[in-house]
Amino acid sequence: MRVFHSVMRSYGYWLAIVLSFGTGYAQRPPTPAINLNYLRIDFIQPGARPAGLGGAFIAAAQDEMAAPINPAGLTYLKSAGASLHQRHVRTEFDEPQGNVRFPDRKADFETISFDQTMAGIFVPLKRVTFAAFRNVAFDSRFNFETTQFLTTPEPLTTRQIVGGLGNFPGRRVDLDLEMVNDGISAALKINRRLSVGVTGKISVLNFRLNEQAFLDPQIGVTGTSRGNLPETTYSITTIDERDVQTSFSFGFISNVIMDKLFLGGVVNLNPTFNMETNIFLPAYEIDGLTLPATTSEDRGFRMGVPDTYGFGLYYLAHNRMRFSFDLQQIEYTDLLVGNDLNIASDDEIDETGVFVDPDGRPDLTIDDATQVHFGIEYLLKVPELGLIPFRFGIHTEPGHRIYATGNDPDKRRLFPKQKNKTHFSFGLGVVFSSHIKFDGSADISDRGLELFGSTLVSIPF
Repeated sequence: MRVFHSVMRSYGYWLAIVLSFGTGYAQRPPTPAINLNYLRIDFIQPGARPAGLGGAFIAAAQDEMAAPINPAGLTYLKSAGASLHQRHVRTEFDEPQGNVRFPDRKADFETISFDQTMAGIFVPLKRVTFAAFRNVAFDSRFNFETTQFLTTPEPLTTRQIVGGLGNFPGRRVDLDLEMVNDGISAALKINRRLSVGVTGKISVLNFRLNEQAFLDPQIGVTGTSRGNLPETTYSITTIDERDVQTSFSFGFISNVIMDKLFLGGVVNLNPTFNMETNIFLPAYEIDGLTLPATTSEDRGFRMGVPDTYGFGLYYLAHNRMRFSFDLQQIEYTDLLVGNDLNIASDDEIDETGVFVDPDGRPDLTIDDATQVHFGIEYLLKVPELGLIPFRFGIHTEPGHRIYATGNDPDKRRLFPKQKNKTHFSFGLGVVFSSHIKFDGSADISDRGLELFGSTLVSIPF
């Protein structure tokens, strides 16, 4: 009986595709504007000191790093100056899903490359402090190639051959996703216990993608793919967009216990970008039937950068020991707003040849996340060098990738739910003179290693 139903289902798929040519309905499964697996937002720590403290810096941001993290902290600066912050990334791959391995953030395997995380200047004027900066908010670049593979027993239905569940296409992907902020901050010291600040930013999103999907029609007969060849190309998706939007941050720092305990809070209202993809579907032949080419189609999608907000505590236990603690909420659901949440590979063909979602419910979701950050800073007195700050930090990174709803193993293989991660960080600082200092730190997790370096030059006046 199961064999009979399988044969009839295969026949039904074939018949629906044939009928679709005569009725004028779509002959292919719908092609999504973008694979939402690629919308990965991992915010970058803008400097070495906050990175060394595990990112626990909302209330501790009382130095040159205040502008992009909590602008209220600028009021604690005593002199004008400039700072430069760099990072180096060595990134590993996510856990493999089937034979698919998705890289996370930017991979650097052969050459040493440095990213300018931030550069800024600041000028304190009595109770008001101004700052200008440029920083990379996030930077996700990777390229990879996978081959077509099967998880379903033979023989395949026609629907499975053209990208149904159990038949995973080969892919060749080259992606570059980066957001850069040019910001101006102003902070006001209201009194000895309270400072407030605001930052206005021009946010520039650079999104470049070249993705080729490969489906070998012969796999239905042989059970094996010939590989990623020009004749097995099923779709080509390209994005080369640059969009500019405004965004804002607001913060405060309160000196709860004078010069001992500080409470800080910050809200980051991040931008939403409207992008377009160009999709080319070449002619595709299967069992003597040709699906005609679609020259191109401009498909829009929204890139909603998650808003964030949080609060932090900064406690000076004594002259040489400091503790910092942050709770930060990240609204990752902003990534989904306005986007198609259907996984086309599980769509079914109705009697008219139209592909429809079997249950009509979203196939994809994501969770808002709360991150916990904790850091310790100890000032070690070294003869002839003075006080050298040593830092240790830890923070949680909840899984924050778009993932498949339900328990279907194929959909979960396409969009797996990421596991939580724990980061450990270490750092130190060196003061070369009364107006020049250097900070360095390292962030370690099962994702890889990030190295940060920061330099400050201050000018008394």
